[in-house]
Amino acid sequence: MLPIVLTKKQKALIIGAGRACAIKLKVLSRIECDITIVSNVFEYDLGDILFTKIQKDFYNLEESFFEQFDLIYIGIELQDTTMVKKLIKNKLVNVLSNPNLSNFIHPCTRDDDDILVSVNNLNERNPKKACRWADNFIKFKKEADIC
Repeated sequence: MLPIVLTKKQKALIIGAGRACAIKLKVLSRIECDITIVSNVFEYDLGDILFTKIQKDFYNLEESFFEQFDLIYIGIELQDTTMVKKLIKNKLVNVLSNPNLSNFIHPCTRDDDDILVSVNNLNERNPKKACRWADNFIKFKKEADIC
C-alpha cells in the first residue's frame, strides 16, 4: 500500500446518488474538490454541498466522458464491470460496493489544522472502525497538546 496526499484540486466523479454518495460527498467536501454526481435518480438528501448534477445512467456513458475526472467513486451496485476495467487502466477508481475492483482505497481521514491522520483497516472492510481510530488519535493529540 502506498498512502498518498493529493496536493492539487481534484475533479471527482461520484456514480450514484444514494447513501454511499452522501457519505463520499461529505468526505470530499472537506478537501478542495470539484465534485460531479451522475445518477438516474436523485431522491436521497445530499445536503447543501456544492456539486454538479448530471442525470444519466452510468451504463450509457461513453468512456470519453470520464477523461475530465481525476478520482472516480462508483457508489452503485454494478451489474457490468466492463467500464470499470477500462477506467482503472488510467484513472483512480474506487468501487464502494466491491473494493477488489478498485485501484485505490480512500481511508478515513481527520485533521486538526496541524496534522492529518488517515486510517484504513488492512484485513477487513470496516470504515466505522477506521474512523473511530482516526477520531481517537486526533482527540489524543489535542489532549497531549494541552499538557
